[in-house]
Amino acid sequence: MLKACVLLLLAFHACAAEIEGLSAIGVGGIPMARQEAIQDALMQASLWNGAKVEASSHVENGRVSELQRVYPVQTLDRYQLLREWREGSFYHVMIETNPKPEPVPAEKTAASLPASVANAGSAPQGLARQPVRECAQSDFAYRKKLLLAHFQLQNPVDANDISHFQDGLQQELSRMLSASDHYLPQRTVNEAAFNLQPGFYDPVLQPERVRELARRYGTQFVVGGVIRDLGASGEQIGLAWGNDVRTGERKISPNIPMLKFNGWVPSLAELGVKISPSSRRFEADVYVFDGASGALLKQQRFADSASGDVIQSRDNVFGSRRFYETDFGKMVEKQLEQIVAGVDDVLACQAFAARISRVEKDRIYIDAGSTARVNKGDKLQLFRVSGPNQLVAAVNGDSSMSLGTPESLLSAVTVTQVQPLFAIAILENGSICPEVGDYVRFSMKESR
Repeated sequence: MLKACVLLLLAFHACAAEIEGLSAIGVGGIPMARQEAIQDALMQASLWNGAKVEASSHVENGRVSELQRVYPVQTLDRYQLLREWREGSFYHVMIETNPKPEPVPAEKTAASLPASVANAGSAPQGLARQPVRECAQSDFAYRKKLLLAHFQLQNPVDANDISHFQDGLQQELSRMLSASDHYLPQRTVNEAAFNLQPGFYDPVLQPERVRELARRYGTQFVVGGVIRDLGASGEQIGLAWGNDVRTGERKISPNIPMLKFNGWVPSLAELGVKISPSSRRFEADVYVFDGASGALLKQQRFADSASGDVIQSRDNVFGSRRFYETDFGKMVEKQLEQIVAGVDDVLACQAFAARISRVEKDRIYIDAGSTARVNKGDKLQLFRVSGPNQLVAAVNGDSSMSLGTPESLLSAVTVTQVQPLFAIAILENGSICPEVGDYVRFSMKESR
């Protein structure tokens, strides 16, 4: 058996260039064709500035099979639209790209954007943020609906000293995600996104359950997780008085007669030595799912440990100021911030989408409004997901593990009215009959 792999890198000098893109005018009309033509031009520009070709040949028993893939070295999304025109059933655009733009001061960038968008990427004071992954569709101009499912505990006994650990974890993540201004989070009540079977380490993923949760709560994405470890270890010694012993600690009292002086000095027997754990771990697996298909977009692990004050008092509710003042609480807060940054990284390149909740002739009502930063005049794409009888079955035939349903592009829509929780849009193609449950999507960020 002979295998060959050829890697060819075509490197050109990156410079400004005029590139033409085109697209056939379909059911989405000119607005849809215009976006697709711009996307085609951006791809051509990316390939012009450098393309990588991967090819492989496989020879076995005299049969030759070949694979080939061509993709750009760098993806461009900065351009200037020079002109656009229609020729027959095709729409053309001419753009100028600059793959290495001059750096723009942050204050000038913020000044050139609407206030709602300029502030969208900023984090509140005290919340550490990491740079969001760049991609052609990276855009948090819209706030995306996200559901936080119940986080399961691998060893529930490890959290006995932490009051309201599981619901407090959901609440704190919801607060941080909302404060990032990228999401409109919701929480389930004791509903997980998957099953964690006793005796098994990996959870049983069920796409149909994820899709059902997303439909019921009206969200675009679902986030779930497993807390793998909250265990404590080591020993440190301190003084204890009376019943000042918390869960996970033990007290050693001197075996001496009880002495009292003048009836008001407390008994010496109340004094003792307290042995407490000196360190504690936090380890969590976080799963981010697409609500429409139930697909797992990414699984990430977040882990760290803390030393010092790691056992919690009974009145230290998870997420409270007292909890975050402890050494363990400070470490957990940083891990929650890392989880939020990880969700940002996964969803940065996922296009914004919203469901249709009502139809009136050529007007549709979508379940996203000004709270999601939808504005009058926004142009979106209307899609329809095939019915449940067209589910793409999993290889193992398990209906709960089905892969989702195909979708079809119906039309472009333009938003004409915006309310806090919904918006009204009109169809560009009046011959289309949209249905409740169809959805609109913003599929490409246009940069000028």
